[in-house]
Amino acid sequence: MELYYNKDKLVRGDFIKRAILRTDLAPVPVTLEATIRVDSDSKQHFVVGSIVNTYSGYELEIIKSKSGGSGNVQGGQEAEFTTFIAVLRSVREIAYVKTKAIIKANASLSEVYRSTGARLKGIQGDFPVPRFVCLAGEVPTYHIARALQEGGGVVRWRNGRLEFITLRNLFSQSPVTTISGATEDVQSGFLERHEIPFFYSLDADGAFVYGNRAKERAARFQPGVAEVALRNMTSCLVLTKTAQVKYNEKLAAGDIVEIPGSEPLVIMTGATLFAAGTDGDPPEQSTKLWLGRLES
Repeated sequence: MELYYNKDKLVRGDFIKRAILRTDLAPVPVTLEATIRVDSDSKQHFVVGSIVNTYSGYELEIIKSKSGGSGNVQGGQEAEFTTFIAVLRSVREIAYVKTKAIIKANASLSEVYRSTGARLKGIQGDFPVPRFVCLAGEVPTYHIARALQEGGGVVRWRNGRLEFITLRNLFSQSPVTTISGATEDVQSGFLERHEIPFFYSLDADGAFVYGNRAKERAARFQPGVAEVALRNMTSCLVLTKTAQVKYNEKLAAGDIVEIPGSEPLVIMTGATLFAAGTDGDPPEQSTKLWLGRLES
């Protein structure tokens, strides 16, 4: 894994004690957790607010940082490490508690993101959000996730842009790879019936409006939502398999993978681990995928 600080300064590979680059189908789609060896000069570049770039093109901002000695002495000096968490810089503001309420009506998803402080030129596949409310003292990520649920889709980071894609269109993509190794199944129809409800609401005349009631599910009331949105809200991705594959930074959330004997599955979360093997720890390089199917 190649990490850069101060725009173009490469962190030596053997200085990366452990780094996990994670992509998700979530309002904040890319995060990085890392522990690296630092000295008196480089330490200042890994404090809160500093920028870290990856070879794959992600620009991330550090939101938490902690430095300390390792207890090991090399060259007469104690080796010092900094552990930090960084998130995609362009959307980091949506993860912060807001001091003022944000209320939007019939706004686009990109407008919603920008109203929270995100630095986005636009969102590929943008769609209208009938109603968005984030009260003072709340975090926008929860409310954005609800807007995505009502829109029947997810967001992912692709080619330097945030992209909205419906759940059904996710599975119309061609697979990017085939996983032929061992995978671990995750299945529970019993829990799905409890955790994936159908939704209902009231229309302007006070009559009940229902979403998808084809299966026996728990019921949840959602005020002021149209029937189309109610149906969208029941559709979701269900974790079906996990797989550990060879190190591959290119595999990202939103990609479709093929597994022999199984239907195509989407990467819900992809975590790439790099550990150089410092301080006597064993070196590790791998990518773990959480794979899901569409349930509606």
